[in-house]
Amino acid sequence: MSARTCNQCYFRVHDLCALPRTEPCATFRLAKRQGLVPPPQAQLIERPVVASLAAQASL
Repeated sequence: MSARTCNQCYFRVHDLCALPRTEPCATFRLAKRQGLVPPPQAQLIERPVVASLAAQASL
């Protein structure tokens, strides 16, 4: 896998980037045929209810 550069970024390819950089920044999104693809998000996991919080909520 080659190192990513600004020239591979969606924003640079579509002339939407105003930063004078050569290395990718925090908003880097790889330019793909599908267009702008959002970054993957972490799966939400339901936390167990703590007994004391449940007792307070019932008051």
